[in-house]
Amino acid sequence: MSALILLCADHPLPGTVEPDGFSVQEHEYYREAVNDLGLMMKPCRYELNLQATEGAAAELRAYLEKHLRPGEDVELWNLWVGDGPARPSRFFGSLKDVAADTLEQLEEQSQTCLTIRI
Repeated sequence: MSALILLCADHPLPGTVEPDGFSVQEHEYYREAVNDLGLMMKPCRYELNLQATEGAAAELRAYLEKHLRPGEDVELWNLWVGDGPARPSRFFGSLKDVAADTLEQLEEQSQTCLTIRI
């Protein structure tokens, strides 16, 4: 089993790698295993390197504000691959409310999706 955080959107997003470790890149790691989970996800999927800190939450908010329009939704998924299909826990929130504690809650359960409204 391996842990993976994905950012899923309705349209392509650019990749980025920041000096402090925040990154967004094409989803390649365990791609087939993620597909085998059978979860309904937005089609454009990116691996997200993200820590549960205020700095990382601020970088995520800035990235999403820059590349998405108000009213759009994206999904943050915390996945454990290798377990097979699972019923995900789903939560909803707005971009302005994404903070370190939000990211901590996302990490608490596997197969969790947080849908964020921009």
